[in-house]
Amino acid sequence: MTTLKINDFTGLELGNLTEIRQGFFLVKILVYACLSAVSITLILGFKGIISLLAMLFLGLMYAHAAVLEHRCVHNTAFHSKRWNRIAGFLLGLPMLVSFSDYQDSHLRHHKLLGSPEDKEFFSYDCGSLKSPKILIPLLLLPHYRHVALRLYKTIKGQDLEVLNTIPNAKVKIRNEYRLMAIFLVSILVITIGLQTTVFLKVWLIPLLFASPTYALIELPEHIGCERSMTDVSVNTRTITASKLAVWFTDGNNYHVEHHWLPNIPGDRLAELHSYIKPKIRYLDSSYWSFYTKFVQNIFREQVFVPEAWLAEKAPTEINY
Repeated sequence: MTTLKINDFTGLELGNLTEIRQGFFLVKILVYACLSAVSITLILGFKGIISLLAMLFLGLMYAHAAVLEHRCVHNTAFHSKRWNRIAGFLLGLPMLVSFSDYQDSHLRHHKLLGSPEDKEFFSYDCGSLKSPKILIPLLLLPHYRHVALRLYKTIKGQDLEVLNTIPNAKVKIRNEYRLMAIFLVSILVITIGLQTTVFLKVWLIPLLFASPTYALIELPEHIGCERSMTDVSVNTRTITASKLAVWFTDGNNYHVEHHWLPNIPGDRLAELHSYIKPKIRYLDSSYWSFYTKFVQNIFREQVFVPEAWLAEKAPTEINY
């Protein structure tokens, strides 16, 4: 999958980088839970602009939770696969992301990266990302259509199409969608029975902010890069983001590093980046830098191809 070789980098010791520090991840979950609790308190305790801003912030936290779920998908959050699945399922629940469904699809994405068969769980039609119509795919409507279909088939007892990249994929995915169905029915019953708008305020409205936020986190990863099956240094993008952005994306900005060695936890990718930075072809200096060019392309209605993307880059932003 890559022409990058560990032996080419002096001092690179995988033993330290691949160490799973469960305590660090538990702190991340605790911070997420506390910030979410504060947001919910503000939403329910205030009205007007304060409540609306809290809903927006809670939506950001739901997107952050889905990013944390990504680490669980790779089994680099906890030593136990069982706890990775439990934590991952709960982290993905606000955005209706089945952990095992995501894992089954995402591991295939890693295997087929750069090939015509590659398709991510949260997929984008790059052809539609060259005009302001981008707002439609950024709402992740295909994802929620997929969830609705999975729920329907689960309830009806119909067969689920799976990729079988994980053991017992069909059973795990079906069980998780059953739990998701119980979650949704419970919300509906409580909302109607108590005639409350609580779930509208603390879930559905924040979800309107969470979906495009998560889409914007994932979108830079491969768009505008070369379609190579052999070299992640040219088919994937890394963004040297601020500390706040690195925390919010759980190191997802170091995406070349992640695709090269996916068994390294997100909190160690910055260290790996220091070794391979000169080898990365698509290296943006910040998310602001990336989205400035992205928006320019949208309004010029240009297609996101490697040549067009590199054409206007400053030499300091790309390392060969």
